[in-house]
Amino acid sequence: MKNIVIVMYMGPTGLGVLRSLGKQGIRAYGLDWNPDAPGFYSKFCKRKLVFPNPLEDSDKFVRQLIDLANQQERPMILMPAADYYVSLISRHAEELSGLFLFNIPKPAILESIVDKNSQFELAKANDIPAPGTFSPASINELDAHEKSLHFPVLVKGAVADQWQTVFKEKGFVAKNLEELKEYYNLTAEKKIRIVVQEIIQGPNKNHYKVCAYYSNEHKLLGIFSTQKTRQLPIDFGIGSYMTSVYDEELITLGRKFFEGIAYTGVGSIEFKRDDRDGKLKLIELNPRFWQQNMQATIAGVNFPYINYLDCLGMTVEPRLSFENGVGWLDIWADIRSFRAHRRKDGISMANWLRSVFQARSFSSYASNDLRPFFHELSTMFKYYLNRF
Repeated sequence: MKNIVIVMYMGPTGLGVLRSLGKQGIRAYGLDWNPDAPGFYSKFCKRKLVFPNPLEDSDKFVRQLIDLANQQERPMILMPAADYYVSLISRHAEELSGLFLFNIPKPAILESIVDKNSQFELAKANDIPAPGTFSPASINELDAHEKSLHFPVLVKGAVADQWQTVFKEKGFVAKNLEELKEYYNLTAEKKIRIVVQEIIQGPNKNHYKVCAYYSNEHKLLGIFSTQKTRQLPIDFGIGSYMTSVYDEELITLGRKFFEGIAYTGVGSIEFKRDDRDGKLKLIELNPRFWQQNMQATIAGVNFPYINYLDCLGMTVEPRLSFENGVGWLDIWADIRSFRAHRRKDGISMANWLRSVFQARSFSSYASNDLRPFFHELSTMFKYYLNRF
């Protein structure tokens, strides 16, 4: 009997992890606080675990997790697919390590990554190009930085989990100092610490992502990179259409950051090439699986399976190459992205449809696992019916 995997988070990211494990015949349970999450509808989710929201009651969450482990003959493997699950495992690592197997960044590294301001300090220490970034402790600091600020600037949460519990937007764009102060006051009222960041100039296609897996011994076991074609929202958003691309400069820079901080586990780094100087600059490092992880599996690098084998101490043949040109599509987000791009820069219907039909991996659709797609279709239909 093989060890069971618990995929923590049943949104699109966790769904991709389930499917990648399922390709290798690995039995996996899905875990989430939302009983209607799309991953629960996958045929590769062998058991549905609805636990408390870890952001609201982490102690109860951990107790239930330990109770589950005590019912098993073999240690279960934890694969967190959302930031708050990574943080929870790290905080309770001592309690969980005897019952579960997992590989996440060491606590000191994770703490510095989760805080965006500290992350950019790490980047600076490792000579990774990055946009100008600071975290104001008071509104007076905004006046002090006025001369060095190049508007517009991006305002986002210093800690993503805290930001996402309050705001739906990934960040706010401030066009001048007056708007920046308004956003500061808005976030201060919500007790959300922010970072103010220079905006890297360039179109969506200038966005890249480097994904990697490092063993506890810091050995690189998997590498992958992908490029955005479209995203939603179209200026600051999540990729809705992405294409695998092997870029030596990009991968070298990503490895430099990962290895410079002695990273362990799975993670992804987003960069954007600045049109002003042609340099790749850091946007952020996320210490978990990314939404398009199934794209890497189709391209030849199955990160969840690498994670599984490594946690069991089995020999893993490093996967350091992959197929170029594998498209990944979130159809519902991409329809909205296409409409926005058509208004903004005139993308044609023919070009959009051509890219859609070239996609080989998807956010919810899979020919051998259709229920999550139809669940999402039903959810979208109900949403628009209610709006109508």
